[in-house]
Amino acid sequence: MKILETKIERNRIAEQNLDCLMLERQVSHLQTVLEINRFLNSTLDLDLLLENIIQIATKLTDTEAASILLLDQATQELHFEAATGAKRLEIKSIVIPLEGSIAGWIVTRNQPLLVDDAPHDSRHFAQADQITQFKTRSILGVPLQVKQKTIGVLEVLNKRAGWFFTGQDQQTLETLGAQAAVAIENARLYQALHDQMEARQTVQARLVQSEKLVAVGELVAGVAHELNNPLTAIIGFAEMLRLADLDDRSREDVNRIVTQGHRAAKIVRSLLDFARQQPSEQRPTQLNDVIRSSLELLAYDTRLHSVTVQTNLDPNLPLTSGDPHRLQQVFINLIHNACQAMHRAQGQGCLTIATALKFSTFDGALTAAPVHPATKNRVIQVTVQDNGPGIAANQLFRIFNPFFTTKRSSEGTGLGLSVCHGIIHEHGGHIWAESEAGQGATFFIELPVVSLQCGTSNPLPGHPDAACLHGARWPRRKEARVLIVDDETDVLTILLRILQEAGYRVDAVSDGRVALACLAASHYDLVLCDIHMSGLTGLEVYHEVRQHQPDLAQRFVFITGDIASPAITDFLADTGLPSMDKPFQTDQLLDLVDCLLAAR
Repeated sequence: MKILETKIERNRIAEQNLDCLMLERQVSHLQTVLEINRFLNSTLDLDLLLENIIQIATKLTDTEAASILLLDQATQELHFEAATGAKRLEIKSIVIPLEGSIAGWIVTRNQPLLVDDAPHDSRHFAQADQITQFKTRSILGVPLQVKQKTIGVLEVLNKRAGWFFTGQDQQTLETLGAQAAVAIENARLYQALHDQMEARQTVQARLVQSEKLVAVGELVAGVAHELNNPLTAIIGFAEMLRLADLDDRSREDVNRIVTQGHRAAKIVRSLLDFARQQPSEQRPTQLNDVIRSSLELLAYDTRLHSVTVQTNLDPNLPLTSGDPHRLQQVFINLIHNACQAMHRAQGQGCLTIATALKFSTFDGALTAAPVHPATKNRVIQVTVQDNGPGIAANQLFRIFNPFFTTKRSSEGTGLGLSVCHGIIHEHGGHIWAESEAGQGATFFIELPVVSLQCGTSNPLPGHPDAACLHGARWPRRKEARVLIVDDETDVLTILLRILQEAGYRVDAVSDGRVALACLAASHYDLVLCDIHMSGLTGLEVYHEVRQHQPDLAQRFVFITGDIASPAITDFLADTGLPSMDKPFQTDQLLDLVDCLLAAR
């Protein structure tokens, strides 16, 4: 009896010990679950979170590797987001279909799956092993589910020491998967919100910058008008000095004044062309001219970055159809990006820009617009090549995406190349880049040819027969009488001297009302009139004359320093009256006057 009681007591104690052991295991499991939950919720960095999950999974299940695949809801494909020992970029390139894969089976059925002999299972996607150079023997996978929605799969691979997965392993992984799914979804939502906020801030900054550019453009237009008047006087008086009897040194100094005056005028014109806001206007365009003007505008930028610029522009390049100002925006962006990249990487660099007539790299027509049969499949190709650090292969396919940038946040918004892509696409063309890390980068642009004849896209503004002025000399009508109207004393003086030296009979006034009195009292063959003047403006003088002397109104030529005003551009286009921008060359002015008088 005593022996029986002792045996019963021992069994009771054993049962209590077993219960305590099970209780300890449950407590330990709950503590592990709490620690894991606390650990997973300690970060919203998705990459760090995924890496932590696969490390925890391999440790809890005593396996060689783990991986996380997330479901792309749009394509219904699975993509590796993290895997033990694999390079992130390498595994992200692997696409796992829902059909014909173990992970796909788990997602579509929303059930865990244990496969002890993966290589001989028809659902095993062997291509993943080939890419990662990992030999899978066994797999245990569980679905990642959040609010009845499956977002992916958590897998562990190859139980250590050749053991088989157990039910405990499956229970552990399911517990981890449930916590991991919530943490992943929270991190993804946070990342999406963060990206949206960054994008919004970037767009807001871009809008603010755009508003600033509009304000700067308006300011530049006013400043340009004020600059163009003294530049007109400086260049004009210097050109008159060249006609005097000067010694060689003085003549050289005067030539330098003229050259630098024209240089300043080009800078002002380029700034205005780039800053002014206007709708896209397609017209025959010479890309060589657009490239040259872009380089002139960025001359200081290239010098600042110690960049040498080489050009190989085809002198017989045909015309394309385009908006020169929007195309200039493309070249300015490409050149500026290249200068920044070369200077940042090596302190200097060499930029080569070339144009050529080629056969299209792409199949099919670039544009739906009708073209001459001789231009079929012919394109103008522009290459912008630098010897900088190049573009990494994993970034090359993303460079035209909005907001993608390799620059520091203070250096760019990531919109420049996407804008370039949009402009070129708008022109019926293609733009792409080729590069290798450390070997520089080359950007290619192909635009359609509208005519195989070469030409220029910049005739004299507002002139009805601008082509006749190129190299032509017209008989000078010395009996012709010209009235000059300009409220800038120095500009008025130089115009008076130029035309008087040329033999014309000239009257000069600085007030619009005085000009109207002169026009009413005397006959004039031509009127050269400034637009912006104190008192009556040039446009008001013209409208008054057109109302009372319509024949005389056809003999107006407007000379203006406000070359960026859309209102003036529209006015000149509507009236068809000739115009000349300040500052101008003496020969240019005389050619225009001679040509107009000869035409009459």
